Amino acid sequence: MLNTLGQTPSPQSDVSLPDPSPDPSLADILSAAVAIARGAGAILREGVAAITANHGTPLQFKTSDIDPVTEYDVRAEQYIVAELRKRFPDHEIVGEEGGAYETENRRPEIPHCRWHIDPLDGTVNFAHGFSVFCVSMGLLIDGVPSVGVIYSPVSDEMFAAARGHGATRNGVPMRVSLISTLKRSLLVTGFPYDSHVTDSNIGNFVAFQRQSQAARRLGSAALDMCYVAAGQMDGYWEMKIKPHDIAAGIVLVREAGGTVTDFDAGQSMLQSGEIVASNGLIHQEMLDVLRNSRDR
Repeated sequence: MLNTLGQTPSPQSDVSLPDPSPDPSLADILSAAVAIARGAGAILREGVAAITANHGTPLQFKTSDIDPVTEYDVRAEQYIVAELRKRFPDHEIVGEEGGAYETENRRPEIPHCRWHIDPLDGTVNFAHGFSVFCVSMGLLIDGVPSVGVIYSPVSDEMFAAARGHGATRNGVPMRVSLISTLKRSLLVTGFPYDSHVTDSNIGNFVAFQRQSQAARRLGSAALDMCYVAAGQMDGYWEMKIKPHDIAAGIVLVREAGGTVTDFDAGQSMLQSGEIVASNGLIHQEMLDVLRNSRDR
């Protein structure tokens, strides 16, 4: 069985080293995920350097002309999948680029573990040489978000959390903000790739822009949630979002003391694609704005 033994992270490291165990503990898994995310981040750093030198990169597109994929998305995902398979052969893996990967040696007697990985969250930013992008790795254990690692390779920031053990940024504990009213809050969101042909989330954005201190759009859902966990943003919402975008961030925000729900205050974020993450103090106000915007 998976243990929940953890260590208090040291400011000198991303996470503490776990004690040896016959089955991986959350600390073991978190430590491995941090190392893997750093390796994938090195691939992305190589890529953004090449893009900057060449004034852009050739792109392929997935669902539309504004939904790009680069060779570095693919290379980073291949690296992550290979490393996870080597370390955790029992774990299922679902990637943004490759979908669900086959799992070998699945042992039915252990908890069900599934990784949702985004090798490059913020691909549009990356393709333009804009530094707001990251690697995101989230682990669900029996359906519960339990380990989250998000790495920003340009700023060299490692956000890491495991259920019950707190959240850290480069090894230093993180906490959500103490802003208690929406009108004083700084919010962040994103827009789906079909926003050019539908008005999805535009109405919500206008409503929040009018009722908060300000609302931003940075281009990386995973980093948006990191900034909520770190107290730099007070709240985040998005719709039509995918599990690989938010699985890691859910753990980070919760372990930093925040609240994460769907638009109806439930827990169907990974199924519905609707998510609200906040410091908890402004959560109900955010839900009210979303409900009123939807009712118009």
